[in-house]
Order: sequence, then structure tokens, then C-alpha cells
Amino acid sequence: MLKNVLLRPKTISAFSGYEKLSLLNQSVTNVTEKDYSFLLSILGYSSAKKVTNDGDKFLMIGDCDLTLKDGLNLKDGECVVKVTKNTIAVFGKTHQDVSNGIKMLISMQNDAGEFPVGEYRHIPKVDMRAVHFCIFRPDDGTDKERTEVQDIIYRIKKAALCGYNYVLLEFWGMFPYEKHPYAHWKNCYSREDVEKIISFAIDDMHVTPIPVQNLTSHAGWSRISSRQHVVLDQRPDLADMWIPGGWCFATTREDTKAYLRDIIQDLVTTFRNPPFVHCSCDKCFGFGSTEEERVLPADELFINHLKFLHDELKKYGSRMVMWADMLYSSLDVKYWKCAPTVADELPKDILMNIWTHNDIGEREWEDVGFFESRGFETIYSPFLGKDGARNMVKQCIKNKSLGINQTTWHRPETAMKTVVYSGGYMWCGEEPLDQAVNSKLSKEN
Repeated sequence: MLKNVLLRPKTISAFSGYEKLSLLNQSVTNVTEKDYSFLLSILGYSSAKKVTNDGDKFLMIGDCDLTLKDGLNLKDGECVVKVTKNTIAVFGKTHQDVSNGIKMLISMQNDAGEFPVGEYRHIPKVDMRAVHFCIFRPDDGTDKERTEVQDIIYRIKKAALCGYNYVLLEFWGMFPYEKHPYAHWKNCYSREDVEKIISFAIDDMHVTPIPVQNLTSHAGWSRISSRQHVVLDQRPDLADMWIPGGWCFATTREDTKAYLRDIIQDLVTTFRNPPFVHCSCDKCFGFGSTEEERVLPADELFINHLKFLHDELKKYGSRMVMWADMLYSSLDVKYWKCAPTVADELPKDILMNIWTHNDIGEREWEDVGFFESRGFETIYSPFLGKDGARNMVKQCIKNKSLGINQTTWHRPETAMKTVVYSGGYMWCGEEPLDQAVNSKLSKEN
């Protein structure tokens, strides 16, 4: 029953087949924090009227039968959907639980527009279900897929309807920094475009957008295969803020710190005070900017800079996230691998993002244990391969880790099949059927 549904409920009761409920034209909710208009429009219904009613949160379409609330006994994080011939009701302890229930309802609606009559309960298996989208300059000459505004909005919508609750946005020289216009390309996104994307995520799809910006080095400042640098190509006079070669920040300089503080403030403000900021911190090869600093241990410079970023973000109530490989495997740097003790020197509330572009079969990623045994929470990042995604989601659930950050990098459209697959797997805790994944891919919603 409902095996081909991507966002499948864990508990099904009183199922009595599918019904066309086209005459339900009234919607009410006691949720004041969110507007469900866009999600309701996907179902073909009108905006919900706000009503005053204490207790569990709800959205009801059709007859406002408040007796459907009786005996719910909701658990934390649980969404409940009840469908009768006269009413569709969605319940949860929080507005986010109600949003999850509506998305599950959208997934359960069949191609004929019918709904399954019955009661359906679910708690998503993985807590942090994130997808990572990069946004590139369209004319930089690199091999990549489209990341225009409409493309990003479409992919956010698709991910949200596949159960994701976070979207990480990495603007590769395309974020319109206000205090430092040389920190982006001249043909970057407009402020209106960025706010449109963020508003769509928060207000319409009820997912949390998280900014990603490399605050140690390279790529987020638009060094891709073209080797261009968005800042130094436009302001070579600022070269002293980077180590020789212009790859990593000269982290001990006061002008560098002031610059990074401005960048952090702009990101946090524009993203409406996000709970996380991803600082990347990968591919960082050195930090000293003076002769004296270049004889200091690289480990010491790295620790101090990571603590600086952590403390600056904490002022805004945002938690620092970083790619964890520089602290463990140093995949991109073979001439410097920091000591294992470096991780012990860092604040334990830094969220460690375990990533790999490689499929390692059924083996487990050993760096998960390295960080979690030291008191860090972890999220894992698969890329294009279904096998790698399956392995990481299974390991995440087994270890009761915080979640998954599904990457797409320069192949966002190619990656969508894996995005849908991972979303369904994280929601259910079981591998989704190919038919469920392919059906979700082929649908507009």
C-alpha cells in the first residue's frame, strides 16, 4: 500500500481507497508563523484562513471538523494526515510538522488527483535533510549546468517536495555583497534575485536556506577550473590580504578579519539569521602573511582562524559548519596534513560535514567515528552516485548522526535523480523504489 509514494508514511490506518475531493474549497489553520498558500496551490486548493485555536497545530481543508484532533497523542516531530470524504486534516506539534504533513499529502496524491482516504503518521527518519546547490557565473567558460534564478527556484521546490528541510546555497562570486562590491562579479545576481530565492525557500516551501561561503580560501571566491579569482582579478591592490599566490586568506591581518566580518554580516542578514553558516574551510593550504607567521606551525594558524570564524558567527546566533576533510584526510593537500589533535582544540559545536566524491562500496567512512568520538555532530555529503548516497544514508541512520547534505556541485540537473533518491531514503529510512523516484522526477511537483 502506497509503496510507490516517495514520502511514504510509517503508519497507515483506516485506509479505504482513493477519492476525488474536488469540492473542498475552504481551508483553515491555527498556524500563525507560516503561510501555506503556495503548498495548498500545488494541491489545487485556496489559501487557508487563520483561526484561533490552542493546542496542536493543524491545517484543515473542507469541513473544519475539530473532533479530528481528538486522541491524536502527537509525538515530537510527527506529522499526521487524516483524509475523509469531507475533510483533509494535517496535524503536528509545530508549524514545521504541519508543513511536512502537507508535503507528504502532496506526495500521496495520485496522478488522477485523488487522495487516499485514511489516517497516516510519520516522523522523518533523518533530522537534517539538506541539499547543496552552487550558483555560478554563466559566462566563466567552465563545464557546468545552468544555475539561473528560475533553475535554482525549481530545484528548491523539487527538493522541498522530496522531504528536504534545508537548502545550502553557495554563490561562486554571484552574491551581491554590499560593502565590498569587488567580492562578486559585475554580472552577479541582483539583491532582488537573491531575496526572491531566499523568500521562496522560507515563505513558500518552508525550508531553511543556509549560506555557504569559503572563509579560508579559494573556490567560493570563484576560482574554478578557469583559475579566476573574483576579488584579485578586480582588486589586485588587495593581494596582501591573501598569502602569496592569492589562494588562502592571510588570516592574522586585521584588514582580512574586518573583510570577513563584513562578509559574515551580509550573509547572515540576507539569509534572515540562519541557524547555520557553512564556512567551507576546504582546500586551505597555508595562512601566514609575514615572514614571522610563515615560520609558525600551520596547525596553529588553522586552529586560530577556525576559532575566529566560530566566534564571529556565534555573535549572530549562527552555528558554524565546515567541510571536515582538512582535519582528517586532507584529500586535496598532500604536503600538509594537520595533526589529529587539531580537532581536539576546536569548539565542539562546529558541525562537521563529512564529504567524498567516491563510492567506497559497503565500507563505512572512518572519519565519522573520528569526529563523533571527539564530541562533534556530523552530517555526510554524497554526490552523484546512488551507491554512495545509499551507503551514507544507511550509515547516518545507523550512527544516529544529525543528517545528510546532498551535494550537486556543477551538475545540479544530473544530480536531481540522486537528490530525489536521497530525499525519499532520509524521509522513510528505507530505500525508495525506482518507480517512486522516477515518478517524482517526471512530475512538475
